Amino acid sequence: MRESAKVATELEEVEVKVFVENSSHRDVALSEVVDLVPEFLFLSEKPSAAVVLPKGTTAMFSYRVKPLLPGSYVFRDIEVRAFGPLGFFTTQTRVTFPTTITVLPYYGSMGLSLKSVEKLWGLIIRGKATGGMYDLADFREYTPGDDYRKIVWKAYARTGRVYVREDFGEVTARVLVILDVRAWDWSIGNPPNTLASIELRTLRSLVQSLARYSVPVDLAVCCSATAKVVRSATEDVAKALIDVFSYVTPHCYCSSHMGVYASVPTYMGRQASDYGAVLLVANPISLATENPTRFADLIEVFGSRLRVLIPRFEYEHYVDREDLEKLYSIISSILERAGGGLEPIEESMVLQYTKGGRK
Repeated sequence: MRESAKVATELEEVEVKVFVENSSHRDVALSEVVDLVPEFLFLSEKPSAAVVLPKGTTAMFSYRVKPLLPGSYVFRDIEVRAFGPLGFFTTQTRVTFPTTITVLPYYGSMGLSLKSVEKLWGLIIRGKATGGMYDLADFREYTPGDDYRKIVWKAYARTGRVYVREDFGEVTARVLVILDVRAWDWSIGNPPNTLASIELRTLRSLVQSLARYSVPVDLAVCCSATAKVVRSATEDVAKALIDVFSYVTPHCYCSSHMGVYASVPTYMGRQASDYGAVLLVANPISLATENPTRFADLIEVFGSRLRVLIPRFEYEHYVDREDLEKLYSIISSILERAGGGLEPIEESMVLQYTKGGRK
């Protein structure tokens, strides 16, 4: 059998213990026990040991691994190679003991502040803060329907333009966060900083940042033919993240077109109008390869609620800078016509890594 932590974080060292029991009526003079380790786990020591097993005894050895990519890792087989009294190989047996470690993306201090979220994505926050006082978040121009009590008259006197204040406080808007992962995302960049890893860290950072201010969030992640959905993720963030990342495996990807996300509200048991904002985390390379009509399906369903968030990455190493700028311009134009927008994320999600761990 095998024992290990059930949940870990990228580049966190995890101890794996392997137990081998001889339940037969014969002594086993010498055996080599080898644990067959999944890909993308850095080994700091060999996952094997030579053991002597008298009848009715149990032997144990341990080793350490370091996950280089987020997602679910499934250990399956343990191989036992038995040797005779003179050390000659006699038999080889493979035993299956499934063990899963769910690896969450690194989060650390990479969270996005609510002020940053407000400024970038226009999440609407109305009402008083928890303590009963208004906490200023930002100013923006007045739009029809805004509370007239939030007009900043001093700004009007200075500029002649009508501004309203936005406050931290009671959140009324529900947010849908969608992550799109494509096959090539795992091949762009090097572990632990593949483009897919950056996207997954962005997802976790975004969700945890919104959770700090009690913003209700639904989650959808596509890493197969359909999207994995989690309702009300911010009610129990730890459980929601484990639920999502137990579904993600290293090098999994969405095999459907982006139009599949138009059905996500239905999977949630909601309607598109239930959301104040829909945040699609995607990269320009994936957007460039998407059929425009499929992308139009999203805009038709979500309209002005849709914001496409572009994680910070060195895309110019893989795409010509001029082509990249043209793509941004085209996508921005399409989204803005519907009232949505394209928003680059300024925070870096890159991990500085050595074989010894994070720096």
